[in-house]
Amino acid sequence: MKIKAVCELTGLSDRTIRYYIEQGLITPSYTENYLGRKAYSFFQKDIDELNNIATLRKFDFTIDEIRNIITSPKSSKSVIEDVKFRTKKAVKENEEKLSVLIQLDSEKPYTIYELANQLKILSDNIPIQNEDVRKGFFKTLLNVLKTIVIFIIVWLPVLLLFSLSIIASFSTYAYPCFNTNPLYYICLFACLLPSISVLMVSKLKYPFKKVINIIALSLCVLSIPFSTLLPLGLVTQSETTDFRNYRKFDVRCIANQNMFFQELFPVWPNTFESVEDEEGNLKTVYLDAHYYYRYYAEFDYTYDVYAEWPLEKDEFDKEVARVKELFEKYSETDDYILDENRSNSPINGYTTIKKGNYTCLCKSSQRINEPFTTVTDNYEYDIFAYDEINLKVRYISCASLENGADQPYYLQLDW
Repeated sequence: MKIKAVCELTGLSDRTIRYYIEQGLITPSYTENYLGRKAYSFFQKDIDELNNIATLRKFDFTIDEIRNIITSPKSSKSVIEDVKFRTKKAVKENEEKLSVLIQLDSEKPYTIYELANQLKILSDNIPIQNEDVRKGFFKTLLNVLKTIVIFIIVWLPVLLLFSLSIIASFSTYAYPCFNTNPLYYICLFACLLPSISVLMVSKLKYPFKKVINIIALSLCVLSIPFSTLLPLGLVTQSETTDFRNYRKFDVRCIANQNMFFQELFPVWPNTFESVEDEEGNLKTVYLDAHYYYRYYAEFDYTYDVYAEWPLEKDEFDKEVARVKELFEKYSETDDYILDENRSNSPINGYTTIKKGNYTCLCKSSQRINEPFTTVTDNYEYDIFAYDEINLKVRYISCASLENGADQPYYLQLDW
C-alpha cells in the first residue's frame, strides 16, 4: 500500500508519516530512486502501528516517550506518570487562562493593543507558552559531528603539512616564505571546496539534499590526495638578511655543489674590529657588513648568496690578491662544479668588468660577457667586486634554472 492510501486510512498527513519514519517509530519497506526519494510500501502491521502512535499523540505522549514504550514496554509505567503530570499541569494552566478570559468584558470590542494590555494585567503569573518544536537533537548532533569529521579529514593534511614544513625548514636553517603563485592557491582552494560544500548541504531541502551530499562526499574523498600533496609546495622559499647567519643556509641548496663558491666566500667574515678608545680600552666596533641568502625550489631552483664588508687597507689588498689568484686558478681547470653531472659546462676564464666604483671579477658557465644585463635565460655567476676608493669587497654567487623568471639579487644593488 502506498503512502497516499495510508494517509486516507489513518487521517495522518504525508509529512507526519514521514516524520514518524525518520524518528524510527515505524520501519516500512521502501525503494529509492536516483534522486534519493524513497517510495514506501505499507502493510496492515504498519497501519496498525501508525494508528497506535496517533492515539498516543492525542494524549500528548512525546516522540521519545513513544519510542521508549516501543523498545521497552516496561518503561510505560514511568512514561504514563510523566504524561499525567504534564496533563495536570496543562489543565491547571488552562484553568488559569480561562479565569482570566472570564474577567474580560464580552460585550466590549477590543483593539489588539487594548486586549494585550488587559490580558497582561490579569495574567502576570501565567508562564509564556513557546511553540511546540520537534527536536531531533541527537540526530542533528550526529550530522554536525559527521560533517566536522569530514571537514577535519580534508583540512588536516593542509594544516599538518604546512606546520611540519615550517618546522622542518627551521631545522635545516631555512627561512620559510609562501608560494606567491596565484594558480597554486586556486588549485588548493578547489581541493578544499568540496569539504566546504559539505557544511552547506544541510541547508538544502529534500529531495536533492542526499544526492548533493553523496557527490560532495565523493569529491572530498577524491580531493584528499591533492590536499595532502599541495601543502608540500606552500613553503618553497628560504632567505635571510641577518649577517649573524653568514654562510648558514639550506643543506639542499645547490651552492653546496659549487667548489669555487666554497673558496671564494671567506669562512670568517670581517664583521667587526677591535679599536682602542681614548682611555686605552679595546672595544668592538661593528663594520657596515651586509649578507643576503635566498634559496627557492619548486620545479626548478634559484639561489643567491651575497656578502659585503669594508676592510683596512692592508687586509683589502691581501684579499683582492687572494681572490685574483683564485680566479686564475679556476680559469685553468674545468673543475668548477662539484657535481659531475653538471661538469659539461666548463669555465673558460673570467671577465673583469668596471661597474661604478667597483671592479668586478666575473665567472659564469654561460653569457660571461653579460652579467649585469636583464636575464632572459638560465644563469650561473660567481662574482668578486672590490671598491678601491671605499675599501669594500663584495662576494656574489648565484644560479637559476627559472629561464629569466627570476633576476639575480646583485642587480638590485647600488653599484
